[in-house]
Amino acid sequence: MKKQLIFFVVNYNILLPLRRLRKLHFFYMNKPCKKLQKSLVALFVFALTLVTPNYLYAANDAKGNPVAGQKVFKANCATCHSTGTQKVTGPGLAGVTERVPAPYQEWMHKWILNNAALRKTGDAYANKVYTDNGGTAMTVFEGTLTDAQVDDVIAFLANPPKEEVASTDNQGTGLENNKAKEDEGNGGWIALIIIGILLVITIVLRTVRKSLLTVVNEKKGIPAPVDQSMWNDVKLWVRTHKMTFVFLNILVTAIFCTYGWEYLWSIDVTPGYHPSQPINFSHQVHAGTNKIACIYCHSGAEKGKVAGIPTLNVCMNCHKAIQGSNPDYKQEISKIYYAVGWDVSKGAYGNPTHPVIWNRIHSLPDFVYFNHSQHVVVGKIECQKCHGDCATYTTNQQFAPLTMGWCIDCHRATPVQMEGNGYYVKLHEAIQKKFPEKEQITEADMGGLECGKCHY
Repeated sequence: MKKQLIFFVVNYNILLPLRRLRKLHFFYMNKPCKKLQKSLVALFVFALTLVTPNYLYAANDAKGNPVAGQKVFKANCATCHSTGTQKVTGPGLAGVTERVPAPYQEWMHKWILNNAALRKTGDAYANKVYTDNGGTAMTVFEGTLTDAQVDDVIAFLANPPKEEVASTDNQGTGLENNKAKEDEGNGGWIALIIIGILLVITIVLRTVRKSLLTVVNEKKGIPAPVDQSMWNDVKLWVRTHKMTFVFLNILVTAIFCTYGWEYLWSIDVTPGYHPSQPINFSHQVHAGTNKIACIYCHSGAEKGKVAGIPTLNVCMNCHKAIQGSNPDYKQEISKIYYAVGWDVSKGAYGNPTHPVIWNRIHSLPDFVYFNHSQHVVVGKIECQKCHGDCATYTTNQQFAPLTMGWCIDCHRATPVQMEGNGYYVKLHEAIQKKFPEKEQITEADMGGLECGKCHY
């Protein structure tokens, strides 16, 4: 709110003098109208302030913009950290600004950009964090994130939203996604309401102007002015305020191009895609509550290109005996029995089988090559890096955008795992000799940005 008030004052002082906006042709310049005109200008500036995107002032905000920070966090940090107390790959970040050394902005800025360099300075708390998390090094974002983006992330962590709690009540329905979409649409409705109010005020004041002109002309004994249409008034105003009209056109074009560009980049990019499934398999119950390893069901992730959807025979390894502890679970497990032809009363297969047609969630273009085993076994990438914290999901959903830019950013930031990969010893030694000054060799240094690595 403080930022918007500042932006309101700046807008008001910039727009008010431009081509004498107080002398718009719509309003006759006499004392009864001046207060109304000033109010309209103030309302216009206030509306502009509300609908102005946050990124217009975020770049110059030394303390960071939490709205922009949330986007940066989701794209770069959410794979390893939650904003609550739950540990994913790294620790939960609830209350992190109170735990780290003061001033927290300065310390966190150094830690996020290059935690390895901060630890080398002998910083006690940095080394404590490193030790408490089993010596797992955090990604170095120096060169990947700008100083402004880091400040935005810190501002977001200082006041994060409450994390959504998974519930079995909305399994497979995507209700939480619908709620998020409704929230995103509220801003557009507010803007439309403000624009509508301004149009009504414009029409009312135009009528007032006409009445005042008529009264003034009667007192002067001259004929009443010829009533012009609003369109003629607009054309006259454009002719008499050319510079202001040009400025407004540039502003509208810039906003249109910005939103148009962002929209085009978002086509077929669907993080949060959460379709319903014929069987509401709950990762929260299996991977979360029961701690079943991802590889047990998705064995292809270690051995081939595709992780794969497990066959129902894998499900039956457990569910021959486990029939569910509540009615909801029993209902979903009965769908497995129906599909594989399992007769519960006899404890044997014998009924007709029925195929289960799952709704696909993750999909890459045909010209993109991605190998799960290369990332999971050789790169030692955690499943959560690309799929999020599945242990909190009811039914599965898409976590990452899976765009080319997202993959490239990961290759630039992800260090090569030199230990435990004997097959690549000679290659690793050669690459270390090539970049002796680098503390961490990334996938980009290993050729991870070459087109032929992923496209063929």
